[in-house]
Amino acid sequence: METTLSRIDVLVLSSLARAPMHGYELKLELRYKHVRWWAKCEHGHLYAALKRLESRGLILGEARARGQRRRRVFAITAEGSRALHDALVQLAGAEDRTYFDVDLFMAAAFTLDRAEAVRLLEERAALLEAQRARAHELREQMGNYVPAAGRLIMDHRVDHLEREAAYARTAAEALRLERAWGSHLRDERIVDFVARTGVPLEPDD
Repeated sequence: METTLSRIDVLVLSSLARAPMHGYELKLELRYKHVRWWAKCEHGHLYAALKRLESRGLILGEARARGQRRRRVFAITAEGSRALHDALVQLAGAEDRTYFDVDLFMAAAFTLDRAEAVRLLEERAALLEAQRARAHELREQMGNYVPAAGRLIMDHRVDHLEREAAYARTAAEALRLERAWGSHLRDERIVDFVARTGVPLEPDD
């Protein structure tokens, strides 16, 4: 059986570990947790996740009366609890594998005009500073309605945005002051560069 859980799988299973819920309740819980903001999860992917988790036997859905209506209520299964446990153990023990889009930009910035690259980074810094201000405001608004884990997630995100804005400012200044502009390798063939320098290479898996 497939064992890998996506981000939204983990969020759904952990919500259902708290209490059985129908789809709308789960969506409200995801919105309450602001998962788009820090977990890169879209609420619109919820129903596909429910279908996938049910097909794997990790949750079980059954029609139940909820208020004036009968709704399909989902509950985590024993197999789902084991899968969630294993996923959390893996998450806690994993090396950091965060990929920053700005690093992809930096790797290819030499293809732009220097002034444009600097301007784009300065604009990114301003964007992140505005994001950080909104995040700080949300943290202040949500502070009394979330447990310690929620406050720590919000603090982590605010701190992250502060660091990323500072990085963009630093990067803009570094590119502005770079003595030469263009590819570090210039026209040298990569095979020649590697042979000449003996530079360490990423393992060829």
